[in-house]
Amino acid sequence: MEQLALKRLKGNRRSGFDPYYRINYEYSIPSPGRYVWQWFWDSCFHVIALAKLDAGMAVRELETLLATQKDDGFIGHIVYWGRTGSLMSAIFMQGRFGEWRRRHSAMIQPPLLGQALEAVWNATGDRELLNRNLPKVIAYYNWIARERDPDDTGLFSIISPFECGMDNSPVYDAPLGLNHPGRISLLWANRKLDWSNYLLGRFDLAQIKRRNGFHAVDPLMNAVMAEGLRATARLLAESDHADEIASVTRQAQKIEDAINDKLWDEDLGYYVYLYGNEEKRLTDLTAGSIMPLICQSTPKERVQRVVEEHLLNPEEFWATLPVPSVARNHPDYDPVGESSIWRGPVCMNLNWFLVHGLRMHGHTETADRIAKRSRDAAYKDFREFYSPETGAGMRGTQFGWATAVVDM
Repeated sequence: MEQLALKRLKGNRRSGFDPYYRINYEYSIPSPGRYVWQWFWDSCFHVIALAKLDAGMAVRELETLLATQKDDGFIGHIVYWGRTGSLMSAIFMQGRFGEWRRRHSAMIQPPLLGQALEAVWNATGDRELLNRNLPKVIAYYNWIARERDPDDTGLFSIISPFECGMDNSPVYDAPLGLNHPGRISLLWANRKLDWSNYLLGRFDLAQIKRRNGFHAVDPLMNAVMAEGLRATARLLAESDHADEIASVTRQAQKIEDAINDKLWDEDLGYYVYLYGNEEKRLTDLTAGSIMPLICQSTPKERVQRVVEEHLLNPEEFWATLPVPSVARNHPDYDPVGESSIWRGPVCMNLNWFLVHGLRMHGHTETADRIAKRSRDAAYKDFREFYSPETGAGMRGTQFGWATAVVDM
């Protein structure tokens, strides 16, 4: 079955010479036809899968992604490779004015760069490669901490739903001025936000805060960063940069402490989102609300409560194919909708996080059940999403990130 995953990632492979970076790039596109550029978290999941399947391909994809890193550590959520890249960057208006030649957007995505490098290290044991790329990973995490948590609270903010990866999650409907929206309403609201960030906010959190524009603390994003920093600390122990272990570990712990201090809701028994300058609580129950399960220092009693009350609750997340992106009893839950994504269907990359988090906290049986059902669905058809009610594949076809099941 692993050969099916490798065949899929090879089939999605794209390579060429980029005239701006003057490098030969190589990566797997998410899906033919619909997604033809290099998306940050898609690419990290491709690296994680390829580390199990073809380590050389994994290395080349990771270093292609890192090639676009700015001197300050930033890496955009989309890279438009090739000779038309600067034109595409300008057309989509998701990058900073005047930076089109850099070929990337000005937004981020779930920051699992540490996890991706750890997968490559585990596959290759290449110390030179580790020493070469670890400083880039640390610089990336430092950029997020510096630019998106300027008050040093331990929690960083996103400036668009696109950044959290769960693009059209209903948790962000109210902040976008929407109420049970359809596809056109969602598309229009997000495009208006892109234009606002481009023209007024310059994709800069400080400017956005001054205008009290869209910014939110997302538990999924912060949990992924904390776990990415934990992976980075483990890698530092194997590298020539061991003197940085303490500072990276402190950074991870600070995020986890802030998640548990500021986002946990004792009455609800899950983690909430914060929105805007007033830090308004957003309590929609989504997969992001339970994602701090992946954090190392999440209290055991909270892990137990989230698992028993929510994850294993058939009215919320325990479906035929767990784990839906939105609780089944949410008013906007749509298990088969393909036009307005992230409002119910299962995504294998979220299951990857949860499977590893559950095993870390000793919930091995639950993790194994999710992993088995995920593999059974993905090996039938590598798709962008799956129906939690039937397990049938949905939306994007021949989808790369579904191959993450090889690492479950």
